[in-house]
Amino acid sequence: MEEVFRLIEHVDIFLLVFARILGIFLSVPIFNNTNIPSYIKIGFSLIVALILFPVIQIPSDLVYQSIYALIFSTIQEVLFGIAIGFICYLFFSSLYLAGHLIDMEMGFSIINVMNPQDDTEIPLIANLFYILASLIFLAINAHHVLIQALKYSFEKIPLGFFHINPLMLDQLIQIITFTFIIGFKMAAPVVITLFMANILLGILARTMPQMNVFIVGLPLKILLGLIILLLIFPLYIPIFENLFDRMFEALNQFLNIILR
Repeated sequence: MEEVFRLIEHVDIFLLVFARILGIFLSVPIFNNTNIPSYIKIGFSLIVALILFPVIQIPSDLVYQSIYALIFSTIQEVLFGIAIGFICYLFFSSLYLAGHLIDMEMGFSIINVMNPQDDTEIPLIANLFYILASLIFLAINAHHVLIQALKYSFEKIPLGFFHINPLMLDQLIQIITFTFIIGFKMAAPVVITLFMANILLGILARTMPQMNVFIVGLPLKILLGLIILLLIFPLYIPIFENLFDRMFEALNQFLNIILR
């Protein structure tokens, strides 16, 4: 009953808590799946806000004298939540990059499938990587860590204290650079193998001009690509786990930058 009275007394503060949580769940991978109806996302955000509100420290100087100031702070909290989710999305985008590079080399770039995350068309192997990473993300309870990080964000950045820091751009560039590097590394075994196969096919085309290299090369590259993927798939599991660890480290650094 005491918590109910606290909620009624600080309903404006609860709105800020709900806004930050909603912003995160609208942009963070897996939770922002378009197959999940919007009212379920809003309802889940509301439930999480009700759970976290009693344990969140309310700043003593956080008082709003006008509705306009409250609306402005609410928009700030939504943007803050979206920024956190966007950082997580950048790390998942390395999977799309790796899959896209592999698809281009294997000849699958003309085959697109529907991405269940945002209803866009993506290459075949990229979708496979995303599904595998999502299953690993849930299997290692990384979604629990994400919710813990959400609670930690309220301790690190109190309500109403989010502001734009120029160092955020440097942090964003570092994250994008890392996602490009890890994406290229994931695709490197297949890309290098198929590149060598292209060289051999080019040599065959020069030595035996009567052979139709295109007819032979396309199924050969698909076969080689699938074999390499089958061999290195077990190695992707620790790579994905390390990727998620780096994602949470980046979130922690992002919160520290805001305090500067």
